[in-house]
Amino acid sequence: MRNIIILLFFIVPVFSQNWFQSRLIQKQLDMAVEHFNEDRFATTETILNKLLEKPLDAYESTAKILLLKTTYALRKTQKTKELGREFLQTFPTDQYIKDVFLKFGDIFIDEENFGSAFRMYIRARSLANDDEFLALIDERILQTIQLNIAPDIIAELLMVETGTDQRTICILANAFNDIASGYPDKCALTLYSLHLEQVPVAYYDLYEKLLRASYEPPTTTVTVGVVLPLSGDNMMAGNSFLRGMYKAIQLINNRDQKIALIIKDNRGSEIETIRAVNALESNPAVKAIIGPISTTNALVAANTVQGKNIPLLVPSSTQDGLASLGSNIYQLNSNLQMRGKIAARYVAKTLKLDSLAVLAPADKFGHAMADGFVNEADLLGKKIVAVEWYSGTPTDLKRQFKSLRKVAFNLVKNEESFEEYLGMEFDSLDFLFELTDEDLFDIPEDEDQEVLTAFDSAEIDLNTIQALYLPVHPEHLAYIGTQFPIYHFNTQVVGNESWQDLDVLNRKNIGPHMNGLAIIAGNYSVNIKDEIFQQALECTKLLHVIFNDQDNGRVSIAQRLSNLFEFHGDSKIVSFSNANPNLNTALQVLRYRNGQITRTGFFKGDSFLSLQGIAP
Repeated sequence: MRNIIILLFFIVPVFSQNWFQSRLIQKQLDMAVEHFNEDRFATTETILNKLLEKPLDAYESTAKILLLKTTYALRKTQKTKELGREFLQTFPTDQYIKDVFLKFGDIFIDEENFGSAFRMYIRARSLANDDEFLALIDERILQTIQLNIAPDIIAELLMVETGTDQRTICILANAFNDIASGYPDKCALTLYSLHLEQVPVAYYDLYEKLLRASYEPPTTTVTVGVVLPLSGDNMMAGNSFLRGMYKAIQLINNRDQKIALIIKDNRGSEIETIRAVNALESNPAVKAIIGPISTTNALVAANTVQGKNIPLLVPSSTQDGLASLGSNIYQLNSNLQMRGKIAARYVAKTLKLDSLAVLAPADKFGHAMADGFVNEADLLGKKIVAVEWYSGTPTDLKRQFKSLRKVAFNLVKNEESFEEYLGMEFDSLDFLFELTDEDLFDIPEDEDQEVLTAFDSAEIDLNTIQALYLPVHPEHLAYIGTQFPIYHFNTQVVGNESWQDLDVLNRKNIGPHMNGLAIIAGNYSVNIKDEIFQQALECTKLLHVIFNDQDNGRVSIAQRLSNLFEFHGDSKIVSFSNANPNLNTALQVLRYRNGQITRTGFFKGDSFLSLQGIAP
């Protein structure tokens, strides 16, 4: 009895301490869950990080999986990945493993890597152990199937999956691809391998829709090859382009003609681009190739198809001379020289302005745009009075704008004398910047010194430069826009598509000074959030217009593309001219007034077509 009493003397305090510690941890976890459910994620993260500083024993996996969900909600993607890998390593058989794969799938969706997301969701579903989680994962899988999962990923899953439900879902994904590619008969054969009782309840609607679609009559299907970076550094852009193509196919494949895709991942590599283009060109079923989207790989692809008859549609590159590499290369995004040329033509022929100036970045982009503008203006007999360059980010354009003001001042025909003050002669624009005594008084005595007049005062608007061409990078717009008003130019500003950003233009210190701004752009939609997606949409719809029911051979498709009169898409126009074969010369003319950007017309070749004269 004495021994039992002594034993209890030691056990009871330890038991009480463990029970108290357990209750404390549970209370803190409940508090973290409450904050999480009310979307107070930062607070949740703080509580969990503090809690995990000490051993949690049985509660550790619960705390860590909640932290993983919290970091994902806070968009800390890299941290979420690290926590997920650590969880898989530390708790390989834990009940929350399924939640790790679910979040991995969500991350892949965010990164537009839909094939990997589908793979993660299927893995999570195979580990599901409650109806609530099953409903959650089935909703995600159904949405992902409609993003056209690559056949090789589905084949891989069918090879390793043993669960009946997961195998059935993969077969349904295959059937969806068959319908999306325009093969109802193939879809019927795919569905024939299933029994209705094998289809999970959540997938009944999808099964019935696919079954009905499989009875539709076959349609003319044209196979198109696509070369995109679906992995590597530029994978997000590649997946965005692919998503745009699938969106277009969903819209147009309801009609009498369908487009099927054979997709090649070039991983952003020039070597892989050559291999992908050669593989597609050697496949007689492929009638045209779309891509790549990077300038370098587009150039590689154009060289690869030289001397071959398969049409190559380049949707994104603005490389000068790309379309001239072959009669079967079609550049859907006007090159930089063409954009500068059209800007000059608009200023000279439509606005009828004479003295022109340019301010551009001193890089390949800026030189190409400025050269196109200057050369065309010279041909049209207009006077280029100044060309100014800047390097890097244009945080300070004092030198360039002062130089332009000096040119503008020198163009004033009737100079007015500026009253000398204390015998000093100076440009009051200098007072906008820091001056020293030396700047004001140490003036060299020179009989030929130029006498400035009131026209070079910073408060006087100078209108002798009638148009200023400002082709800029998108990230430079805010810097240019805030500095330009300081220098009081009464001139017509002409910009490129970087000026389509209303968030910047409508700032109080920019917008009022830019009223009347003219923008020469490839598209007429303002603030496009995903330009790559939009390019894919337009490119796919263009091909659908080019294809017909009689002859979809490569040579015939190339001829119809070369003879394309006008294609009006959702946000752009495509038109090829004899003067610039296979280069899209249709550029939009937009005007900014009163906080809005509106279309005024577009150029087709060298001709400006006003919207007022175009039938709806």
